[in-house]
Amino acid sequence: MLAIVREVEPPNLPRGWASLARSALNSRVSRAVLSHPDLVVQASYSPDGKRIVTACADATARVWNADGTGEPVVLRGHGSRVNTASFSPDGKRIVAASQDGTARIWNADGTGEPIILRGHEDAVRGAAFSPDGKRVVTASNDRTARVWNADGTGRPVVLRGHKDVAYRAAFSPDGKRIVTGSYDRTARVWNADGTGEPIILRGHEEAIYSAAFSPDGKRVVTASWDKTARVWNADGVGKPVVLRGHEEGLTWAAFSPDGTRIVTASWDKTARTWDSDDAEDPLSLRGHKDIVYSAAFSPDGKRIVTASRDHTARIWNADGTGEPLVLLGHADTVPSAEFSPDGKRVVTASFDGTARVWNADGKGAPLIFRGHEEELSSAAFSPDGQRIVTASQDRTVRVWNIDGKGTPLVLRGHEDKVNSAAFSPDGKRIVTASPDQTARVWNADGTGEPLVLRGHESWVSSAAFSPDGKRIVTASFDRTARVWNADGTGEPLVLRGHAYGVVAAVFSPDGKRIVTASQDKTIRVWNADGTGEPLVLRGSDSPVNDAAFSPDGKRIVAASDDKVVRVWSDIEPLHGADDPKLWTATTYCMPIDRRIDLFRVPEAMARANREACLRHVELARAAAAGTPPDPAAPPDASQNR
Repeated sequence: MLAIVREVEPPNLPRGWASLARSALNSRVSRAVLSHPDLVVQASYSPDGKRIVTACADATARVWNADGTGEPVVLRGHGSRVNTASFSPDGKRIVAASQDGTARIWNADGTGEPIILRGHEDAVRGAAFSPDGKRVVTASNDRTARVWNADGTGRPVVLRGHKDVAYRAAFSPDGKRIVTGSYDRTARVWNADGTGEPIILRGHEEAIYSAAFSPDGKRVVTASWDKTARVWNADGVGKPVVLRGHEEGLTWAAFSPDGTRIVTASWDKTARTWDSDDAEDPLSLRGHKDIVYSAAFSPDGKRIVTASRDHTARIWNADGTGEPLVLLGHADTVPSAEFSPDGKRVVTASFDGTARVWNADGKGAPLIFRGHEEELSSAAFSPDGQRIVTASQDRTVRVWNIDGKGTPLVLRGHEDKVNSAAFSPDGKRIVTASPDQTARVWNADGTGEPLVLRGHESWVSSAAFSPDGKRIVTASFDRTARVWNADGTGEPLVLRGHAYGVVAAVFSPDGKRIVTASQDKTIRVWNADGTGEPLVLRGSDSPVNDAAFSPDGKRIVAASDDKVVRVWSDIEPLHGADDPKLWTATTYCMPIDRRIDLFRVPEAMARANREACLRHVELARAAAAGTPPDPAAPPDASQNR
């Protein structure tokens, strides 16, 4: 599975953040981003965790694969914004609530016509199935909640009592009760058949936007505009646990499947996870660019899906791992970032007119290189790490000593600004790219005339040598990258696929791959010989200005218009079911009795399969450690955590 771009940017870096970030970079999966044409109001998982349904302001609901692959099923029909959407317990249907005053029940695969639930006198804010899937509860601006038959027959049970908008409604796990949250600052627990009087939960100081039962039905969590979530006993006894920490009003709160945690979403652009019985030290999930409307756990509790006004839904690791290392300090856009040959430093170039050299672990202050008369386009290390070359809109290239001492060598000749500059592997040549539609190859000591590479039909935005120095890859606003012989002979190989201009292109350390960055907000990894299809890395909300491999070829560092430098890891796809990544990711092998119960297999087969699993884990661990396993040793049966 491919790692997805990470965008978390903490405003206050904690002690030890660099080591934490470095550790996080080794996480195989951090999050996926599901992009929409309009703001995403809500998102939730299917019961098996394999799909996600989102509610969108463009009057649609969309059903996605939870790993972000493929295209979504788009459910159209509502006449206005869809406020919520959720799966039935069997995962075969979806109920959506809309501003158009209706709720609709769809087949999750998009086939057939929806069942339309009409009766509310105003917008429907929320809708959810009962645990048995036979009923649906809706909440509306008309101050009522209604309980419907999911097949559309009969008349709904109307729950009246709220003095303002009923914003959210949900069934208890046994289906016998319903909890509603309202703008009247109360939550109410009703009998689902409409009998009796509701239990009223009072305490919030502002409107309640979300209310849900715990998995055991004994507690209720509410989220309010008063910036708090509260955990109540469902019978109304005692005082609630108050969860404080969000900086703006809350939009959502929900329990984890085991009831031990709560996830909240807020106007402060974050989601947070809490211990359900402890208001202290929530984990913050940062990265959304706008209001987070909803947050929900996956069925296994390991992931969280959030929906935001920034037009994305995002999938996070529930433990918060996967946050990127962020280098902050430039005063303007960072169009370029690159590792040093030993991987210990990073050089960045900025529109603020400076280049900066940072420790890759984030320690200390960067060394700043000043001298260019206009914005910088790129910066790169020499192979020995002792020099850097910078390219600028002042039409010059400059070669600096890494310690900042002395006067830089200035290379002049391009007829327009210089977009990029890079050393050859032996450090004796430099290749540059320019909007004058050429790339040029210079002697690094400034002697002689440059070799001019012509052929691109628009700006050449970057150029770089292959590791053996025999080829050059160029990127252009003509939407292509091209691979040339470094001596200028023959015709270039053309890499096509980006939808907009290609801003940067470089070879991998082994010369077998090329990574490109584009204004289409994607990064692509190509085979350098042009065979096969590129790996597309999506996620940035802004054009990606530069991308480069780490020295070991296992990471990519990328820079974008949002002034953030991000590091990607695990850029290789899985190679089948036997890929070692699958076996080093967890040491868990299912017990024999669990296999019999879950898969309905004979005990002998369950035992054999468990032993095979344990052996596979042992082999993968040995391979990862670089030590051959003992073929005579039995599997380690203690691996069951």
